[in-house]
Amino acid sequence: MIARRAATASVLALALCLGAAGARGVGLDLGGEILAVDVAGAYAEVPAALAGSFDALLSLLADEGIPPGELAGLEAELDATVADITGALDELPGFLPVPLVALGIELPVSLVVVDAVRVSGGLLRDAWVRGIASAAGVVVPTPLVDRTFDLGGDPARFAVDASFAAWSLALDAVKRLDLWIAALSLSAGMGYAAGGATVTVEREVPSSWEPAVDEALAALHLDDLRWAAWSTRLGARLELGLPFLRVFAEVRLVQPLVAWVGEWDLVAAGWAGTIGVVIRF
Repeated sequence: MIARRAATASVLALALCLGAAGARGVGLDLGGEILAVDVAGAYAEVPAALAGSFDALLSLLADEGIPPGELAGLEAELDATVADITGALDELPGFLPVPLVALGIELPVSLVVVDAVRVSGGLLRDAWVRGIASAAGVVVPTPLVDRTFDLGGDPARFAVDASFAAWSLALDAVKRLDLWIAALSLSAGMGYAAGGATVTVEREVPSSWEPAVDEALAALHLDDLRWAAWSTRLGARLELGLPFLRVFAEVRLVQPLVAWVGEWDLVAAGWAGTIGVVIRF
């Protein structure tokens, strides 16, 4: 009985030593990061942008000799469209989750209460999304929209496409509490995150329509869908698995210190997170 207890105690001691060794090993993270972007301000900009765009088109139609009665009816329809879109946006969440492919490396250090320093980053590009969709058998058209129709008796064509990218880079100090099959870590640091989209509109319209169409597109500010911020970060991570290979989930509170905001008022939201696997060696 004593020998059995001694053997059990030896195994537990060895497990704890392995856990401690794993805690101080170099860690390599691979997973998916979620950045949250506050889009409530962008929703608030939509009615004014649409109204400005529609006003340019209505002005053109008036110059083309459309009767006032028809113009009034068309204006009422456009106002109703703006109201419907605004109402639909009010039902949506005030933030947009942006997924990134994330990679990080954690280096052990001994600085009072700090056990490690973690450098991490993430990236997403539209080409990757198209590639994944293609591999899954989903066809994403290029351009996204391509329509030909009659415009005042003349043929017209509009083609709309979009490209986007988002990225992040961060440096965190980490305090770890490590056991053999699990670990809890707290982190604090700073990070930079940014993203944006470019919407391109190719159009073939009668020459008399070109100025108004250009004005209508300019009112939408399609070239200013961007956001960026330097932020402080506080995170908590739970790891499960063997010391050398674990799955993890991390949540972070984010406080922007300096933000760059475009016409559409997109800003970094107050939270983010990452899930993935960590290898230690």
